[in-house]
Amino acid sequence: MKSPRKSLLLAALAPLFLEQLPAQAPDSTEPMGELFADPQPPKTLRVLLIGAGSSHDFPKYFLKADSKTLDAAGGMDVAFTPNLGESLKLLPQADVLVFSGNDKQFGTKEFQKALNDFADAGKGLVFVHAATWDHSDWPGYNDRFIDGKTPGHGYGEFEVTLKDSGTPITKGMPATFKITDENYRFKPGPGDKSTILAENAADGGKAHQSVWIVKDPKTKIVCITLGHADEAHSNPAYQALLTNAVNYVAK
Repeated sequence: MKSPRKSLLLAALAPLFLEQLPAQAPDSTEPMGELFADPQPPKTLRVLLIGAGSSHDFPKYFLKADSKTLDAAGGMDVAFTPNLGESLKLLPQADVLVFSGNDKQFGTKEFQKALNDFADAGKGLVFVHAATWDHSDWPGYNDRFIDGKTPGHGYGEFEVTLKDSGTPITKGMPATFKITDENYRFKPGPGDKSTILAENAADGGKAHQSVWIVKDPKTKIVCITLGHADEAHSNPAYQALLTNAVNYVAK
């Protein structure tokens, strides 16, 4: 049994030990211990960020950097996780989901049911970057939530052009802006479910949609293909799009 004096010493040193721990791995799916404030503060939106998988640093950018962007906007209680168990626990408590993952855990029946239940309850969803990829092995996912798929991309600095500046999602933004990012070559679905708000600069002679609204009978959905790494997540235009999209789907 530890002595009281020794326990107090360990408690005092714990923050120092934690500071020395390595940063969470880019493809980590470990729990982060995030919780929403309880009780929920008045006039506060609970926003849950879920993301994990390959080819990106999900903890650093899609979870921590984007949570800081939303925190700075005010009026939001933001939690984030790369973990399936935490996702299933926190999702029913959230008002808005920002999903960016491509990990196989998100293709499970358990998570897909929770995602559809969330949407059916009328809660808003924002799908970012890797979430708009070709996830054909997740039954019904691309059809309902993305209205298409991304089979490939380029990379570099390119220009994004607004196609509709009259929506709350693009309000106050410049007509065009430059960003260094993966240039997603999105392919829309066969129906007429999307309202395109912005396009990537011409890629091989063709423009590709990069921000759009997916029409759904039960909820509001916004998709954003931007967001590979720091150059995107620190870009004021990306930060404005993310914040505006969260506020839009929440209403």
